[in-house]
Amino acid sequence: MRTQKIEVEIGNEYQFKGKIVLDIDQIPHSMAVYIPSKEEVFLNKRAYKTLGMNEGEVFDLTAWRKINPYVGKCYQKINNDFVNDQKVHVIMLNGKHEIMNYSLYCINNLSLGKIYIIHFSKASEKYAVASISSLYSIKDEVSKLKPYLNRTGKSMHESLMKKYFREGNQQLTLDDLVYYERELRIIQRAYPSLSHREVILCGLLVNDMDSKDIASITNRTLDAVFVTIHRINRKLDILNKKQLIDTLKELVSKEEVNSQVVSQAQN
Repeated sequence: MRTQKIEVEIGNEYQFKGKIVLDIDQIPHSMAVYIPSKEEVFLNKRAYKTLGMNEGEVFDLTAWRKINPYVGKCYQKINNDFVNDQKVHVIMLNGKHEIMNYSLYCINNLSLGKIYIIHFSKASEKYAVASISSLYSIKDEVSKLKPYLNRTGKSMHESLMKKYFREGNQQLTLDDLVYYERELRIIQRAYPSLSHREVILCGLLVNDMDSKDIASITNRTLDAVFVTIHRINRKLDILNKKQLIDTLKELVSKEEVNSQVVSQAQN
């Protein structure tokens, strides 16, 4: 399969006509080229691998927008034709959730108009909340090892539990919850009367996390989680947990539709 070529200006003193022509597969990192006027996205080999796609597979832009309608807001951050070192939560075409680091550049072409060049990689330095939740599923099994460990082993065990399971009354922050950043921002704007802790709980509920997992991730008792849900319901004049979740999901869904409309209008 032939891949797209990119011309790079470096100055007349270095090469005839002052241009180098590169195949995008020669770019040493994941890169996408988006041409709004053609509604096309071109990927290099590394980008296919990062996105979990087969090499040469057509990038379904319509499907991508449907599952990631808020990603269009990334273009709104452009200042002086580029955005550098940002993070965004995306749902990939294979259904997996990832946090991506990205930098985005906009260039203007006389025949094609605006062209966006996106460099991206998986943000491996942060755990997604879903990954943290899966860690908690083995917490009890790990704890069973403690009686069989010597003094050094018990010390190592306690250090690991504090590091990965947040023992010691540490609170989750919005930075820890990058995975659900979009939902948290929406809920914050819609319900300013909610506290930081209540917003986080709502963000987890709207993503179908059950109360037991929420208690583990936020380092609280199950009863404390129920009390917080009751307090949120009272503030928002909502009858029960089910109605709360339905209300939150409707709020997020409407925001996604509005974002998609705005994104399409801008393109």
